[in-house]
Amino acid sequence: MKSILTMAWTAEDPSAFDLAAKLARTFDAKLVGLEPPSYGVMSMAWADAGMGAPIGGGLAEDAEERQRVAAVKQAFEQRATGLNSEWRSADDSGPTAIGTIGRAYDLIVMPQPGALPKMPESVFETALFDSGRPVLVVPPGFGGMVGKRILFAWNGSTESARAISLAMPVLSGAESIDVLSVDGAMVPGPSAAEIAESLRSHGLNVTSQHVKPGNRSAGQTIVDTAVSGGADLIVKGAYTQSRLRQMIFGGMTRHLILNSTLPVLFSY
Repeated sequence: MKSILTMAWTAEDPSAFDLAAKLARTFDAKLVGLEPPSYGVMSMAWADAGMGAPIGGGLAEDAEERQRVAAVKQAFEQRATGLNSEWRSADDSGPTAIGTIGRAYDLIVMPQPGALPKMPESVFETALFDSGRPVLVVPPGFGGMVGKRILFAWNGSTESARAISLAMPVLSGAESIDVLSVDGAMVPGPSAAEIAESLRSHGLNVTSQHVKPGNRSAGQTIVDTAVSGGADLIVKGAYTQSRLRQMIFGGMTRHLILNSTLPVLFSY
């Protein structure tokens, strides 16, 4: 891993910058910060798609927008001190830019999306669907490091299999990996035990387990198992079910996107 692209929505939540900088130091990687799209640009993009703007109330004033972006840039620069780093500004940071720009980087690191003041979920989805690269989502307030103890959420799918390849630079440095499958949340495919055996052939320390969720959702079962097992990172192939279905009915991926208390590395 030699190049990392990162974005934060506000300077009040610099967790993505903190973790991206730590990873850049660990992997001796170049770190690039991307200016977040403005509220106005986001609202116009949604209007062009025939949808209501995701920003409640009136648009932010230009001066407020400049202040927000300047604070985000300053937060990035403070954390990038001593690194090979770069800041990419407004001329290439429209609402879909992170997806296209992200194709040139080994990893994209972003804050956990949600309702304002969090980053809009649509920005995360652009990065995930358009870049072809793994996207690391960092929950607010997270101050640790990731990659020593990993929980790999396996459901038998093509998306989960692809996640193995895309996450291998992180998996290969782990002290332990636990491959977890959840009863009732599998599709036809190899078991967690078979995936663990495959990963062990790479010289990795891997265990596996298949758990029953009880009264919990599959997504919450994954989070609870990761936390109780001392994991610092969850790895997940995203959206085995369609995104629209998950928006309407809920799903494992969307639960992890919006609610995980641990960083989650997604691929699609």
